Amino acid sequence: MVTYFEPSSSTRSLTTRYVASLSAIAGLAILGQVLVQQMLVQQTKDVQIISAAQNRQTLCQRLVKASFAVQLAQTPEAKQERLAELQDAISQWDSSRQVVRQELRSMFSDAQLTELQPILKKSGDAAQEITVTARNVLEQARASTVAPSQRPLRRQAIRATNTNATRESAVVLRLLKAEREYIQGVDQVIVWHGKQAKERVGHLQRLEFGLLGVTLAVLVFEGLLIFRPAVNQLQQTLSALGKSLKETQAMAKNLAAEQEKSERLLLNILPEAIADRLKRAPQSIADGFAEATVLFADVVGFTEMSNRMEPTELVARLNRIFSRFDTLAEKHGLEKIKTIGDAYMVVGGLPNPRADHAEAIADMALDMQKAIEQINQETGESFSMRIGINTGPVVAGVIGIKKFIYDLWGDTVNIASRMESQGMPGQIQVTEATYRRLQNTYRFEERGIIPIKGKGNMRTYWLKERVSELVEA
Repeated sequence: MVTYFEPSSSTRSLTTRYVASLSAIAGLAILGQVLVQQMLVQQTKDVQIISAAQNRQTLCQRLVKASFAVQLAQTPEAKQERLAELQDAISQWDSSRQVVRQELRSMFSDAQLTELQPILKKSGDAAQEITVTARNVLEQARASTVAPSQRPLRRQAIRATNTNATRESAVVLRLLKAEREYIQGVDQVIVWHGKQAKERVGHLQRLEFGLLGVTLAVLVFEGLLIFRPAVNQLQQTLSALGKSLKETQAMAKNLAAEQEKSERLLLNILPEAIADRLKRAPQSIADGFAEATVLFADVVGFTEMSNRMEPTELVARLNRIFSRFDTLAEKHGLEKIKTIGDAYMVVGGLPNPRADHAEAIADMALDMQKAIEQINQETGESFSMRIGINTGPVVAGVIGIKKFIYDLWGDTVNIASRMESQGMPGQIQVTEATYRRLQNTYRFEERGIIPIKGKGNMRTYWLKERVSELVEA
């Protein structure tokens, strides 16, 4: 069942205040961005205005320089080159005047143009004077140029030039004066524009400080009327949540502990692979294995011993023996199947197949005999074991719906049981199938052919020891 909580009136009020404050901050941020963008656009215009003024000054200086160069030329060829440069400078100067007028109209408002009118008129008059003077220089220079075939006329022109030296000096002075007045006018326009730009920057700074003050006021409003109450509510919620979390963790810890106990108990009953399969799909399991080795062991004389011992002492002795066997099974990687009274059953090669299952069972049997000898020394008893081993195909699995047990079925299991029941105390009896698997690595003694209940006559062997152990001895 899912429970839905309706927000309290205080929570809704805090949310409303928070949304309003965020909206105010967002509006202020947008306004600041708009002002910055406007300033960037204006800065672009400022760069264009200054660039245009500097270009105009450069053209003016080039025009004056070209005029002087024409008058200073010594040879006819040099004078022709200077005349071409002067003509080009005059053309660029005239064409740039129209461009400057258009740029001024686009860059300045009507009010600004009205304010700049005196400066623009002065610089315009100077520009006109430069144009007229430069054209006069050009015309005089052309008139003084004489072709080679007219050398007498050339001499007259030279005399005329010497005569007009004073007039040329006056032209130079007039040109320099006009250049100075024009450049001063352009500089005044740049200075005036710089003042305007500085005023705009100051205005923007005042707006920025105002926006900053409003933003700080909104943040103070958020801190006092929104975040402080919200933090208090959050602390209360976290306190309740922490308490609930501790309770949940305690429950989860107890549940995990119980689950771990159940898991350990399940793994003590069933192999891990089989337990995992049953948890995924709780149904009967039956797997066929082409080859496995089965061992049965029985404590000789245990039934007679039970008649002279208290039940608790009897069970304690049997638990001591089988606990030692369990340790050996784990050591050799074998699967204990079950105990039946004083009989112990273990198998190698399942549920996880392995190629050396017969060797592992043989080592287990030899270690079981050693373990019995140690227990006899510790307790003063004279226990002995009958052990039977057989190798062959088996069927293993879990059947039923209650009290699961992993068990084995098949002729191989029955014969292994017969090897134990028809063996001798202190001996390990194996079938010929097991003997063939181990004859090169273990020492055996042939028992011969004996009758086996339900199977007829069978050749069996006594397992004595590992060959490697014999060599070391």
